[in-house]
Amino acid sequence: MYKLSIVTAEKTIFEGDISSLVAPTINGEMGILTGHREMITKLDIGGLRITNDKDEEEVIFVAGGFLEVAPNGRVTILADTAENIDEIALEQVQVAKEKAKESLANATDQVSADKFKEELRLMMMRERLAEISKYRKDK
Repeated sequence: MYKLSIVTAEKTIFEGDISSLVAPTINGEMGILTGHREMITKLDIGGLRITNDKDEEEVIFVAGGFLEVAPNGRVTILADTAENIDEIALEQVQVAKEKAKESLANATDQVSADKFKEELRLMMMRERLAEISKYRKDK
């Protein structure tokens, strides 16, 4: 068991003891167990999979930021954006995804196109995680 904190500029998303974490980093998914060596890495867009001491899994959407494993074993995630997947409104995400597709199709320069591609990637991941949450609730 170790302490995990997930914070954004606006609020603390998660604070508690966990047994494992799988995080999307810019180098791929990274698993962190108790006793992991010290490190800092940059986060990518994806789902943080958190397992507690009862072997229950919680998933939190994250888009960018940093993950630090401190010398005392505490893990801190400073996220640009983070939200529990149970709080993602699937219908709103689907509308935003279509808007991003339309904006990408109408982009007039490469800078705008790159911005809309990233927005589309973000919305597609949020949609995927919201669908996972819906599936879990329906089960």
